Amino acid sequence: MIQHEEYVRRILSAINTSGYLKSRESNTVEFKESFNKNNTAKYAKTMAAYANNRGGYIIFGIKDNPREIVGLKNSNFENLHQELFTEALNALFAPSLDWECGTFILEYKIQNSNNETEFTEKRFGWIYTEESDYKPVIAQRSDSGEKYVSGDVFYRYRARSEKIKYPEMSRIIDKRAEKERESLFKLFEAIRKSETANLGIVNYSNGKMTTPYGVDVVFDRKLVAQVLRKAKFIKEGSFKETEGIPVLKVTGNIDLAEEVPVPEGNPDDTHPYLQKQLAEKLEISIQDLYALIWYYKMKEAQKYHLEITVSKSGKTHKFSGFALQFLQEKLKELSANEDEFYNIRNSYKNRNKSGGQA
Repeated sequence: MIQHEEYVRRILSAINTSGYLKSRESNTVEFKESFNKNNTAKYAKTMAAYANNRGGYIIFGIKDNPREIVGLKNSNFENLHQELFTEALNALFAPSLDWECGTFILEYKIQNSNNETEFTEKRFGWIYTEESDYKPVIAQRSDSGEKYVSGDVFYRYRARSEKIKYPEMSRIIDKRAEKERESLFKLFEAIRKSETANLGIVNYSNGKMTTPYGVDVVFDRKLVAQVLRKAKFIKEGSFKETEGIPVLKVTGNIDLAEEVPVPEGNPDDTHPYLQKQLAEKLEISIQDLYALIWYYKMKEAQKYHLEITVSKSGKTHKFSGFALQFLQEKLKELSANEDEFYNIRNSYKNRNKSGGQA
């Protein structure tokens, strides 16, 4: 596992005789003198380019040309609201960017006017963007300042974030097709090993059942929800082939509260909770809340969630009383099974590594 702070420290500790950094900007490193939230679109463009290549760092506190070590002069980076920054990134690019950030202090030797050695401390910040497992990351909207439009794809070329060229896009498409083929082969191998010839699949998303007899049956999703409430179905990972238990295989987003109507009215009344407020109500951390919302696919159901545009370039997420009640019930269940809650957290943390999206 990469130790990001240690890596950035090594870069910033290598200084030439003139007092400038030895390291230059590269395919994986970009220097910024300061952090300003008004430059979010610029950072997002660089982060998307990293995600479409091999990942990389934006390091704050370095003045480029020459690479002068200045450190952060204010607390803008330390006061970064990660939730709002993530929402801004997701509004600009999709699929979601997986990123981390941090700050630290380094001590440097300097010569004063009397030619005496002194020590000074400087603060730095960094953002690391992981290589995306589901490329390409694509611009969702236009930004006149950064001169990109919806549909643009950026790639990191020789210390520059530029629109992707044919060879790199071709490799991304080929790699994606290869991963899809591998997934299909694994599925076919699992079916072969299970010796299940008469396999039917219920797709809850589009309301169809494909039978092994070549007949597609359309069904009422509410009816299936009622059946599943009373059914004893096997949770993921608990199936034992030797027991020979017949299994109903259901795919898609199964929502057992399907018949609950979407609330109508003023969104501030029907969906009164921001994510931070929801976490406070539930008395859990914001990261645990993100994990639960992702795991139970709550952003896909309007009775739980609404995405509200607050400006030309910004959106916010609001949640309903149904969402609060649903999560209270789930947390009550999880309180008796810490291992399951740990698995949910871990799955959320590793979601992009398995091709999932937040």
